[in-house]
Amino acid sequence: MNKKLLMLLPVCGSVLADARPLPPIVDNSMMSNGAAYTQAAPANGVVFEILGRLEQLQREVQQLRGIVEEQGHQLSELKTRQNNIYTDLDQRIQQLGGQPQAQPLATNARQPSKTEAPQSAAASEPVKPVQDANAEKALYQKAYELLRNGHNSQAIKAFKDVIQQFPSGEYADNAQYWLGEAYKVNQQPELAKAAFQKVIDLYPDSPKVPDALLKLGYIEIEQNNLTKAREYLTRVKVDYPGTAAAHLASKRLMRLDL
Repeated sequence: MNKKLLMLLPVCGSVLADARPLPPIVDNSMMSNGAAYTQAAPANGVVFEILGRLEQLQREVQQLRGIVEEQGHQLSELKTRQNNIYTDLDQRIQQLGGQPQAQPLATNARQPSKTEAPQSAAASEPVKPVQDANAEKALYQKAYELLRNGHNSQAIKAFKDVIQQFPSGEYADNAQYWLGEAYKVNQQPELAKAAFQKVIDLYPDSPKVPDALLKLGYIEIEQNNLTKAREYLTRVKVDYPGTAAAHLASKRLMRLDL
């Protein structure tokens, strides 16, 4: 009996030793892959957000470039017009100053008869238009100076005076155009449109017609009437090729089509 007990002791000891719990098995490969996946997702989201912001910034830069380009063209146009106006005024002043004066009649000239008196009176009539031309020029120049110095409301009244007093004068078309500009600067777009349209209707042969059409197109763009704006700009481009207004109209049409 004792021998049997002694023989069973080693067997029981080995069984008890094997019954101890084993350490848990951990799949490190799975854990590493999962961590990599969870870290990659936020990184991708940040990249897409940065790309979206860059794209938005690029669009805003393009819009700002377009605005700067348009303002540069407008400044260049204003400078050109100012130079043209002053050049035109100088030429007119020189022409008026260089007109030959009437020569005095000879002392032994034949006295006109009663029937010839109306003819002599008619011959003296051209003196009045010269005086009117001087008055028109002075009034127009005053109105333009008011506009150039920023006195928009006073300039509007002065240009109206030029048009009312000299509807068929040499400066009537220019006064009508600058009246539209004064209204536009004074934030009165509807009155500006009406003034520019009168340049086209009343003075169809005036060199201010393409400029008036161009400004009508600009106003329609500001009012978001793009179809009407394209009509005006296309008319300038087709009917008045080679002019500064046609060049500006072409550039503006290209930007509308973007």
